[in-house]
Amino acid sequence: MYKHRVEIRDGDALIVGHLYIPDGESDRPCVIISHEFGVDQNWETKYATELAKRSYPVFTYDFPGSGNGCSTGRDTREMSILTEVGDLKAVVRYLKQRLRGRALVLAGFSMGGMVSALAAAELGDEIAGLILVYPAFSAPDDARMGKALGGKFDPHDLPDEFSTKKPPVVLGRRFIEDAFAVEDWLDRIGKYKGPVLLMHGESDRVVPLIYSEMAAGVYENVKFFRFPHAGHMFRAPWVKNKAIQKMIIFLAELRLHIDSRSIKHPGSAEANKQI
Repeated sequence: MYKHRVEIRDGDALIVGHLYIPDGESDRPCVIISHEFGVDQNWETKYATELAKRSYPVFTYDFPGSGNGCSTGRDTREMSILTEVGDLKAVVRYLKQRLRGRALVLAGFSMGGMVSALAAAELGDEIAGLILVYPAFSAPDDARMGKALGGKFDPHDLPDEFSTKKPPVVLGRRFIEDAFAVEDWLDRIGKYKGPVLLMHGESDRVVPLIYSEMAAGVYENVKFFRFPHAGHMFRAPWVKNKAIQKMIIFLAELRLHIDSRSIKHPGSAEANKQI
């Protein structure tokens, strides 16, 4: 396995990521990992390396304007859930061209989970599978209550900017407005008809479990796992390892599903030599 730095230009934004390339040839799906708010792609290194060890190509990247990471071209005051959906769609366009038809799986954590769910709904059959880990579907309700990521504001008189607490990042009015714009998130995400793996901690105090329970109710093909005693971010090694095992099983079953439908991915073996 080796790790290759990638730069994707999308308008003013420069998205910096890394493609984890397994040893040997493989036609397995590529997993695109979208990180949480306030961290960068390195937070998901454990997930990426474990999947790559099992011959799955993995792409991680930093959201421009998220407050951390190497991507550039967007101020934190201009970042929102919807700008991150655009970033992810730019990544998908890039990988579709680079990997020449290989199946793509979106895997999102917290805010990156909501972003992945919204993007999958828009991209439809372009996405072979969806993995959501403690997805932050509470964001629109939080915004209506005048709070976001520890920061507070008047939802009836929106500020030009406000500061979050954990971590401290200055966000702008656009973040709140776009959170309002996806209040219909439950209707939106249900438009994705592919296989979904959904995981959430029962002790999550950041994003209550009820939001994933609601999401599980609108997906047609979902496997939903509740992890007792697990909080947000899955910091404990035992829960992170458990989540990785669920991912490995899900991806193996997804491969069987793809094979049973005789879906071909032309050029994927050759593409693996060139990625």
